[in-house]
Amino acid sequence: MSVTSVTKRVLIADPSDKPRQALAAYLREKGLEIIETSDGSKALAETLLRKPDILLLDLSVQILPAERLIQILRSNPNTKSVPVFFLSDREQSVSGFRQGLDEFIRKPFHEEEILLRIQRALFKDPLSEALTGDSEISGNLSQIFLPDLWQMLAMNRKNGILQVDAERVSGSVYIERGEIISAVTRNIIGEKALFRLIPLKEGKFRFLPGKVGVRRTIFTPSQQAILEGMRHHDELRKLGIDLPHPDDAVAVVPESGEVPAAGGVIREILLLAEFCATVEEMVDNCGFPDLVVYEALIALRNRGVLRFGDFNARTRKSDFLPPGDLARLRTRLEDHGSGTGEAAGQIVFYLPDPSLLEGLMMALGKYQDFEVDNVFFSLRRKEGIPAGMFGRLRLGDKSSIRLYAFPYLRALSPLWYSLAPSPLGIVVFLKDEMSDSLENLMAVSDYTRGVSARVVLAVMGTSFADFGLGENTLRLFRNRVERLGCALKVRAMEQITAEEIRDSLGAVIRQYLEGESA
Repeated sequence: MSVTSVTKRVLIADPSDKPRQALAAYLREKGLEIIETSDGSKALAETLLRKPDILLLDLSVQILPAERLIQILRSNPNTKSVPVFFLSDREQSVSGFRQGLDEFIRKPFHEEEILLRIQRALFKDPLSEALTGDSEISGNLSQIFLPDLWQMLAMNRKNGILQVDAERVSGSVYIERGEIISAVTRNIIGEKALFRLIPLKEGKFRFLPGKVGVRRTIFTPSQQAILEGMRHHDELRKLGIDLPHPDDAVAVVPESGEVPAAGGVIREILLLAEFCATVEEMVDNCGFPDLVVYEALIALRNRGVLRFGDFNARTRKSDFLPPGDLARLRTRLEDHGSGTGEAAGQIVFYLPDPSLLEGLMMALGKYQDFEVDNVFFSLRRKEGIPAGMFGRLRLGDKSSIRLYAFPYLRALSPLWYSLAPSPLGIVVFLKDEMSDSLENLMAVSDYTRGVSARVVLAVMGTSFADFGLGENTLRLFRNRVERLGCALKVRAMEQITAEEIRDSLGAVIRQYLEGESA
């Protein structure tokens, strides 16, 4: 839906391709005309030529620095009145900033925040009031406590985004009709993020009124969530010297033996120990609130399972391919890329049950270039069924392999096509006890055909007596996939192990490279 009958023009100058392109696509969907540039020189040329209504300027633009660009625009009568939104990943003073006309926006931000600010800056008419509500509120947290501020907004049933910017924590709280529906700080979302923002007593806040369009991630009633967040803060303070330092390295003690069955937070912590080097990384990546994570870390330390301190926590990790194959793969991806931004391939894993995701991440944690997708990892405990990009394998600065996990459910197949439209390979993990799997396997083969996947690798048990319709199921699946021109490999094994997972990933990539060479 367009925000106005007169199309407004916005110029985005940002050297980072992915964030710029994502923001541009979002704003175009909202009815704005968008001009994209990657450096200050092009931004100047486009501004003089096309006279945008507003300029979103990242302070890190090159060739023509942001400060010099602003000096030139201010000296030109045709561009001196253009509002400028300055973007930066750190708080800083901006030369030429005009209070009341320009804006400073701290990265990372949410696209909805940018839209609300643009609406307030450009649409000074009755429609603007309908879209953004009444006046903006800003001030210092030293003057008003965040819970008290929320109570004021709740009493008036406000809609909007409450932005908080403190020395070490910045984030946003999303409010609908006075209720907190979501919160975000860095890559952390939901109650975990809200609990970090609630106790802040130093810093600045800003409330941007208007309709918010984010997905709900906080389902606890707001009053209860705020009280719980304050309790968590008090409990963390009581732990005092027992808290491990955020910069402490973390390692699993090899001689500690097997850890008894425990709750989800223990499993996540032991999983994260494979690829998180410090306490801070572990707390940030774990989906549980900070208090729960720290209590579990202390308990595991007291039981001799974990140790913290100033040491090299990570054992030496390996590359997931030999150097020669890595170079070939990087070249293939860059040759097939668009020439701008990151060249990314996709590999899809089909999992018979959610529990295999932990094994998948543990296995890939051996690789030094494996990175977890923080948002997916923090949400998966609440989402139940794993579906989406859970991580990536870096191939240098400009290329990577994005890794996706999907369940065997035909009902979710539209999600497969939208999230992973062009995989270079598919790994299918099967289990003997899948008694009604034929229809779902056919959905997998349909997906293989629809996205023109080059390689499919099926990994399953050695006994097929109880596998769906028995050997016929396997035969039907094989025949259908091979008719699509895919190289289906079937690897038999007793159980899915970490080594099998790593071998399967390597086999898919090697088959892809062989197919490309052919």
